Amino acid sequence: MCTTKAVGKIIAFIAAILLAVAPLCFAEQSEANAPQEFFNMPLEDLMKVSVVSSSRLPTQSNYLSTPVTVITAEDIHYSGATTIPEVLQFAPGVDVRRLDRQRYIVGVRGLFGTYSDRTLILIDGRPAMDPVFGTTHWEDLPVLMEDIERIEIVRGPVGAAWGANAFNGTINIITKKPDQCTGGLISTTISAFGDTYTHLRYAQTEGQWSWKASAGYDDVKDSDAAGAGRYVSGIPAANPLMGFDSFEARDWGRHYKFDTQAEYRVDNQTRYSFGVAHSSGQEGGFELGGAFPRRDILTEYTRMFARTDHQIDDDTSIYIQWFGDYWDTHCRVLTDHVTYMENDLETQINFKPADDHTASAGGNVRWNSMTTHNYSPLDEIEFDRNEYNEYWAGVFLIDRWSVTDRFTLEGQMRLDNYSETTTDWSTRLTALYALDEQQNHILRAGFARSFRSPNLAVRSGTADYLQAPGVGSLFIGKSSPDSLDNEGIYSFEAGYTGRLNKNLSLDIDGYYQRMEKLIGVSTVRDMFGVTTETFGNIDGANAYGMETSLTWQHKMGTVRAWYAYNALVTDEFGQVTRSIPPSQHKIGLNGRWYVDKDWTFNTNYVFQSAVKAFGTSAGDAKCSDRLDLTLSRKFAKGEGEFMVGVMDVLNKNTEPVYDSVNITALETPGRTFFARLQIKF
Repeated sequence: MCTTKAVGKIIAFIAAILLAVAPLCFAEQSEANAPQEFFNMPLEDLMKVSVVSSSRLPTQSNYLSTPVTVITAEDIHYSGATTIPEVLQFAPGVDVRRLDRQRYIVGVRGLFGTYSDRTLILIDGRPAMDPVFGTTHWEDLPVLMEDIERIEIVRGPVGAAWGANAFNGTINIITKKPDQCTGGLISTTISAFGDTYTHLRYAQTEGQWSWKASAGYDDVKDSDAAGAGRYVSGIPAANPLMGFDSFEARDWGRHYKFDTQAEYRVDNQTRYSFGVAHSSGQEGGFELGGAFPRRDILTEYTRMFARTDHQIDDDTSIYIQWFGDYWDTHCRVLTDHVTYMENDLETQINFKPADDHTASAGGNVRWNSMTTHNYSPLDEIEFDRNEYNEYWAGVFLIDRWSVTDRFTLEGQMRLDNYSETTTDWSTRLTALYALDEQQNHILRAGFARSFRSPNLAVRSGTADYLQAPGVGSLFIGKSSPDSLDNEGIYSFEAGYTGRLNKNLSLDIDGYYQRMEKLIGVSTVRDMFGVTTETFGNIDGANAYGMETSLTWQHKMGTVRAWYAYNALVTDEFGQVTRSIPPSQHKIGLNGRWYVDKDWTFNTNYVFQSAVKAFGTSAGDAKCSDRLDLTLSRKFAKGEGEFMVGVMDVLNKNTEPVYDSVNITALETPGRTFFARLQIKF
């Protein structure tokens, strides 16, 4: 599909390896000159970093029941990235495609798209998903990059821990607590295109109180202003009807964001924490179903939480938390005005029922209130009524049993009831075995089951797009006349995690997944050329593959090379899942070299093979790659830092990518030079 181009990508990958590895070959010469605070943790400590997203319990990263990739705050900082999807694309098994300068589609192991919620996105363990359209609005998340402590990417079904829609995986964005970032920070980034990203933060601990306040502003120019902006059409015959010749890029965006958190420690056993985060955005519109109204999108997004943690005794702890999301947006091409208020009350207790058991039990109740208003019944998604109230309730039990010093079993079970579908269940059973007494080599085998519930737009939305004189709408989307069933996924997994020597570790993870009742569309075209798509549980699919990564950890830097093979075969040829299959082949490299106590060089590379759309979108996704390089220097005794870098070194512009709901696609700028200045005080 992209043979000659692929050869070039492989050469670029080899060059990236040389860029990352060559400096480390000389690391021994400068090791004595580098201060200890710039060294990474020893490999044995790195492999024991606690991860919470696999089973809701802090667990050593080399002893997890699921495959997990952890992107650290250091990885994010030295990448120079200004958006979360830019960071995620360099992780094994994660599919990331950029639709325009504001919108990304992200998924674990494929079946991803703007409105395909098969990968659950969390912020501090709290959902960040739109319950109306089943998407994550990445550009509107009220999270600033330097406030992220780490990102945990779980590959595979994890609904037994997190509930519905943790179907193919979960991405948990964990932010820094106030006591982890005391003092002040000023950060500003400017690109060669005139994009600016500014972040101010101050955090303090005083007595029993600690608090943090962050504020930021992003101003991103459109693709035309950045030297790209070419539109392509997947259905050229429809170009006159949608006024294609007048299309111009409107993917600019301006976002104000702030995030505040506070924590009060009553004593060593009890603490209260609460916070409010908000994002206010204005951005240009986009084409959907051939309609391009060229109206600005206005969004207000607020996230709130309040939580109590209490340590009952040495073996028992409990937390109770409430969190709420409020969303208000005007988007003429989608639905003119949509609001939702999501409230969730959750509790979890961790305890030891026996000396060799660690358990967790809990549940949550969630209620959503949603309103929709249309400007016109045409060229928008219209709902069968204006107000909706929905309810969730779920309970879970997780038990980890250390059968022997080397053999561990972990079981997870969850039951969820959703007012709009039915009661459903998720489970996971994993066996872990250490091949040696030091637990440097661990085998894992597991089975899991999760489900995905259809969102409001799929269940109740109707769309009439692309008007033709004398005919009416040429594209009509309808919800199913029958109630939709939940999608189900069954996963069989095996893996190995090993420390090969003092500096080298290896991870290998394989899987086979059976998916049932996938929601898609059946298509009928009449004699007038009117295409009607009706949502329904079409059929299933089989997915299989493996991800492997090799990490070399040295006091002067780190290099990780990885490869992912993710295949998906639907039961019906051309089965339209309204989502994009995974790139079968993905290759990546992450490297960092601490030149001395002040200078740091970082490189990230990823290659994704082409994706055949099979009617799911208006065009195939071509193979793509990206190479990012940054160089930073600290000054003022480490209180200041200046970074320069170039993103997407190998591509002047990036190829257009069709989403499942778009007839056209937009070329976006590639190679981007930038500079960043940060001051701590």
